[in-house]
Amino acid sequence: MYIGIDGGGTGTRGALRDAEGRIAGEAEAGPGNAIVVGMDRAFEAVSNVWTRLRGQISDGGIRGAVIGLAGVDRPLVRAEWIRRLDHLLGEPYWLVGDYQLAWAALTHGQPGIIGVVGTGSVFFADDGHAKRRIGGYGWQIGDVGSGIRLGQLGVRAALEAMEGTGSPTVLVDLVQDFFRITTPSDLLSQWYDKPFEMQYVAKLAAAVLDAADRDFVARRLVEVEARGIVNHLKALSLEMQWNDQWPIGITGGLAHRWKPWVERSWMPWGYRTAIQIVTERPVVGATWLAQYWIETCRRSDRGDRT
Repeated sequence: MYIGIDGGGTGTRGALRDAEGRIAGEAEAGPGNAIVVGMDRAFEAVSNVWTRLRGQISDGGIRGAVIGLAGVDRPLVRAEWIRRLDHLLGEPYWLVGDYQLAWAALTHGQPGIIGVVGTGSVFFADDGHAKRRIGGYGWQIGDVGSGIRLGQLGVRAALEAMEGTGSPTVLVDLVQDFFRITTPSDLLSQWYDKPFEMQYVAKLAAAVLDAADRDFVARRLVEVEARGIVNHLKALSLEMQWNDQWPIGITGGLAHRWKPWVERSWMPWGYRTAIQIVTERPVVGATWLAQYWIETCRRSDRGDRT
């Protein structure tokens, strides 16, 4: 059996899969993102999922596991996770960034390139010999194509239109309805005078994308961000000396809405491979990656290096 765990900011998901690809069990728990909820709560969620999945095994044992978590590219965060996981797990395991699970869902461990476009965004490629991550700067700097960034751009365009410094746009009505305001000062008061969760503005992104079909200002914003997504995918393909047979995909909450816009910017480059929407869940991708790494004898991340 192979275990995959996906620890996110809203919940932690786990899947148990056999060697033939059948899902034999699943489990869920609270948030597993230590950056969001702290290490103790995140570890409790991962431990809960692991224990429940183990309890669903009737025959055989666990050959390996892949655990995808945010923040584990940071050395101190990674070291603390490995210290705790070494006490919890007796089996070989690999600790990877959560974005690598999306890549695994696309490739099952084979070469490929993935763009994750949701509340934030990040881009990743692995060809079996080298791997590369770009983007993922966070909302303070800005993540290209992300829900937060597109929501912020929509708000700015609406404010400029309301104050007469920008072109008229349907984004004014969208922003006024979304925040339940009528004037720029109303919006700024809501934004700055009380604690404001920046993730909230990401919910506006889908409306901005939908408006792009009928509104020049929204269309201009979306086209610029779509080119940014393509530039990230193109940069990875050039650096990794991409083979046309490798898949390239996008995933995340905005992927379906982004696909037609990204394709328009992608096609002129002459790539023969179309951009795919990743349909398999990241947690299932983690189980495939665990199997692939066991079968290819990849050294695990356990402190004793089993």
